[in-house]
Parts: sequence; structure tokens; C-alpha cells
Amino acid sequence: MTNWLVNHWISILIPSLVFIAFAVIGFWARWIIHKFLKKQTETWAGNAQIIETIWRPFLHWFLLLGAYGAIEVSKLSPSIKRLSGEGLASLFVLSLMWTAIRLSERTIRFYLGKTKTMQSLISVASSIVRVIVILTGMLVILEIWGASTLPITMVLITGLCIVAIAFRNTFDNLLAGFEIIYSEHLKIGHLIKLESGEMGHITHISWTRTIIQTRQGNLVIIPNHTLMGNTVINYGTVAEIATDGDVQSKLASTMPTGPIGALSDREREVLKLIGFGATNREIAEKLIISEHTVKSHLRSILNKLNIRNRQQAAVYAEREGLVAETNALKTNP
Repeated sequence: MTNWLVNHWISILIPSLVFIAFAVIGFWARWIIHKFLKKQTETWAGNAQIIETIWRPFLHWFLLLGAYGAIEVSKLSPSIKRLSGEGLASLFVLSLMWTAIRLSERTIRFYLGKTKTMQSLISVASSIVRVIVILTGMLVILEIWGASTLPITMVLITGLCIVAIAFRNTFDNLLAGFEIIYSEHLKIGHLIKLESGEMGHITHISWTRTIIQTRQGNLVIIPNHTLMGNTVINYGTVAEIATDGDVQSKLASTMPTGPIGALSDREREVLKLIGFGATNREIAEKLIISEHTVKSHLRSILNKLNIRNRQQAAVYAEREGLVAETNALKTNP
């Protein structure tokens, strides 16, 4: 054994030095890249995802390259070198696949995971990326081992074309849904008016459709692609509407309400106080009735006037002059 080592020490030393050199370069390169990305994290938080994902695989890649280089400079037979090279190349591709899948999933969750609405889109996008990476990696591995990939590639391309044609509308809605949710120009609770005249509050946003509820309680289901192709007026949330006089006047001018004469005297008094912004408790104390009775009057007012909520009732009271009428009575007893 000792004589063999003495006679073959050079053939052992050179491959070992090649492997060690690649390992050292891998450690050094990983440290440099980590330092660079760490600085860039201050301007782009996505670098943290890259650092965490490639920290270990990056060193593994250099170790595999070192093993490949060591085998190539060794005195092994050509057939063993070829098999070893193909095996190491396959391991390298598998490691790249695993890293690409993890990095893509982390990136997708980083950008889309800010809202619960995007959870279904995250799952679909992750699955699509996973399938694409695995198929691409397997084709590369087959090519490494000398297998013909042309028939498989043609079948995959044909299948993808068929899927793209069959789900063209779905893909359009998916992209539009991504734009709607990620841009945050439209959110659940916003009051919007479509170019077609429909008006209502957004109750649901998914990656394929958006649902609004009209003042009459009807649900309107709108494909996201159709919604993005429309001119949409966004009045904001109920709280924003309540503090914006211009928006209130616009809504009041377009509000299809019933006649004020349909209200009883008591309901008219309740509506006046609502116009002043009084709470149910304050109305109950003012009119010497229970809060339960106030709520009953409010429901009756909304039904008779064909309006949706308390904010619109306040706008209605202002529009019909009930608030001004009360102020006039106070100033001119």
C-alpha cells in the first residue's frame, strides 16, 4: 500500500488540489456575493430571499464542479470519466432545479403574500413554476445522458399551445386580477361605478373575478379582464365618502331614492338627527325612545327611501334640506 502511494502520489495530489481549489473558490465567492447582496438589501428586500435560498446550494455547486475537475485531470479510464461526469452534471442540474423552485416560491410569496386575497394565486403560480422547472430540468438531464429529447419537447410545446388556447380567457383574468390586487387601486369595501352604469361596493376580489353588491342588494360578478377594460370611478370606502363633501354631493345627485313623503313624522325626525351625525343612543335620548326603536326606524327609512346605509341616509337628509330646515328653526324660534 505504501509503495503504491509513493508511485502514484502525483496522480492523487493533482486531483485533490483541483477539488480543494474549487472548494476554496466556492467559499470565497459565496462570501463576496453574500456581502454584496446584504448591502443591496437596504434598497431591495428581495435580496434577502436570494441570500437565504442559495447560501448552501452555492457551495454545493462548487464542490460538484471541483469533483468534476478532479475526475477530468485524474488517470481514470475514459468510460469512468464519462459516467462520473454525467452523474455529477445530473446532480448539478437537480440542485439547480431545487434552488430555482425554492427561490421562485419565496419570490412569489414575497410579492403576492401581502394580502389574503392572493393566496389562491400564490398556489397556482407556484405550481406552474414548479412544473416548468421540473420539466425543463428533466429534459436537460435526458440530454446529458444522450437521450433524444426532440419528441418530448414537441409534445410539450403542442400541449402548452393547446392549454394556452383553451385557457386564454382564464390567463387574461389572471393577469388582470394580479394587476387589480397588487396595484391596490381597488379594494374590498370600495364604492365603485362602472362605465356601464352599475354601482356598488366591492365585496370580493379573486384572481379571476370581482364581485360588487349594488344598493338594491344584487351581486354583480365581473371578470377581472372585463373590469380592467372598463372606465371605473372609485369613490373609496364608506369612511372616506363620509368625510368628502364633493363625493357626497356626487353620490347624492346620482342616488335613486324614494320620496320623503313616504316617511312618518317620527321617521322624519330620526332622519333629521342622522343628518346631524347623531348616534343611535343620542337619537334615543333626544326623542325619548329606546335604541331598539331607533334601529327599527332606521331600517324602515332605508327601505322606504331605497338607500343602502346610514351614510347615504345622512347625504339624503342634507340633500332634501332637513338639516338646513332644522338649523333655520334653531336660529328663528
